[in-house]
Amino acid sequence: MWRLFYVPLIWPLISSAASAQSSAPAAKYDPNAILRSAKTVLVRSKSAFFKSSALENKLTNNAEFRNWGMVVTKDPLDADLIIEIGRKAFTTSFIYNVIDPKTNRVVASGKVNSIGGTVEDKISNSFIKKLRSARAASVQ
Repeated sequence: MWRLFYVPLIWPLISSAASAQSSAPAAKYDPNAILRSAKTVLVRSKSAFFKSSALENKLTNNAEFRNWGMVVTKDPLDADLIIEIGRKAFTTSFIYNVIDPKTNRVVASGKVNSIGGTVEDKISNSFIKKLRSARAASVQ
């Protein structure tokens, strides 16, 4: 019985300490810095209409991607970034999210349409454009 009495008294202390800890890392969160420092990328498809290997091929054959010293990995523990690709049901739209695996935060995202070209090219070009923009932000 006495345990039920102490839990309501202690709970505000525990919850305020937890919220203080969770808000501290948010102040340091910089998506551009995460994109700039990334060297390894894992591609993960969440759609039967998209094969990870197709985007992996496009990225590894991109000269800019290679010049930045970036590589594609199959090991989730080795990845600095994870690109997740999904397809909206009953559409030709593919959505991708670039995730920081250390924090599980989305650092970039995009939407492409499969009409008029290959999805892999469009996602690769869009992702490279976001990386280029993040890297240019560090120069300024």
